[in-house]
Amino acid sequence: MTGTGPEPGQAACPPPGRPLGLVLVTGATGFLGGALTRRLLADGARVRVLARSADKARVLAGLGAEVVTGDITDQAAVGAAVHGATTVYHLAGPLLVPGVPTEEYRRAHVFGTRLVLDSCAAEPGLERLVHCSTTGVLGVTGAHRAEEDEPFRPTNDYERAKADAETEVRRRMGDGLPVAIARPGLVYGPGDIHLLSFFRAIERRMFLPIGRRPAWLHPIYIDDMIEGLVRCGRQDAALGECFHFAGTAPVPISELARVIARALGIRPLPGYIPLPVAKAVAGLGDLLPPEPRQRAPLTTSRLEFLTNSRMYDVDKARRVLGFAAATSLPAGIARAVAWYWEHGYLPAAQGQVTARSQAPATPREPAW
Repeated sequence: MTGTGPEPGQAACPPPGRPLGLVLVTGATGFLGGALTRRLLADGARVRVLARSADKARVLAGLGAEVVTGDITDQAAVGAAVHGATTVYHLAGPLLVPGVPTEEYRRAHVFGTRLVLDSCAAEPGLERLVHCSTTGVLGVTGAHRAEEDEPFRPTNDYERAKADAETEVRRRMGDGLPVAIARPGLVYGPGDIHLLSFFRAIERRMFLPIGRRPAWLHPIYIDDMIEGLVRCGRQDAALGECFHFAGTAPVPISELARVIARALGIRPLPGYIPLPVAKAVAGLGDLLPPEPRQRAPLTTSRLEFLTNSRMYDVDKARRVLGFAAATSLPAGIARAVAWYWEHGYLPAAQGQVTARSQAPATPREPAW
C-alpha cells in the first residue's frame, strides 16, 4: 500500500462501460453513497437518489441528481426510486455504532434490502443491481486473507444483519436477478466521520495498540472503493459475482496509527495497553447510556475491532475486473487528515492545510 499510482479516481485502465441509463443510488447522503453519486454524475450518468431527507440531499440535487424522498423501509418510496432505473446501487443502512439497537440494523439492512430486491425484480428494464455488502460478514479472519467464498462468521449486530441481507441477495441472484456483490474493506478518506474518533485519539496522543499480538486491518481509500463499485455496475464480468475491495496489502493497526501520526505531524506514543486493562475499560464503556457510549474511549465492539485481524484476498477483483487499489496508504491518510483540518474536525496549526479535497464540507451520516 505504499507504492505510487494514479491520482485518486483514476484507474490503472478505464473500465469498459455499458450505456449508463438511469442509475439509482440508495444511501446517497452517506460517505460512500455520496462519493459514488458525485462520480456517476461526473461521468455523465443520469442519477436518482433515495434519501430520507431532501435537505441532506440538497447538495446532490444541486449537482444534478434527481431526489426521491423516503426511507429504505418504505415500500412505496423504494418502488418509486427503482422505477425506470437500469442500474441500482444499494448502499443504504447504518454502520456499526455503539448503542444502536439490533432491530435498527435488521430493519434497514435486511427488510430494506428485501424491498429493494422486490422492486428490482418487478422492474423490466433493470440491467444490474450492485449490492454493497461488507467484508465484515466474514468476521475475524486471523492470520490468513479470507476469500469471497468462505463461510459467514459475523461478530456483531451490524455484521449479522449484513450477512442476512447478503443471503437474501444471493437467493434472488439464484432466481435470475442480475446482481453483483461488492464487499468493501475499511473505507477511509475525505468526507468520512466514522473513523474520526480514531484520528482524534491519535492527535490527542491517547491511542496505544492493545496487547502484544499485532492486529491487521485492510483499508481502502474512498476513490479506489468508488472505482470498484463503478466497475461492478458497468462490467459484464461482474454479473453474478462477489468481490472484496481493499488495499493491495493489509496493515497492522500500530502501523496505521504511525502513518496517521506522521500525517498529523506528531510522534506516535511508544508501548501498548495490556489486554486485561483494555477489557476493564471497555466494560465500563458498555455501561454508559447510548449517546455517551458513542464517545467512550473503549467499548467491547471497539476493543474487538482493535484486537482482531481482518484481512482479505483481493485477487478476484484484479483478475475479473482489472481492479487494484491505486492510492498508497500514506497518500490517502494525508488527504484524509487535510480534509479534517480544512473542515475543523481536527485542530490544525497555521499553514498545515495544504491539500484541497473534492469531498463535501458538511458532515455525512455514516452509511445512509
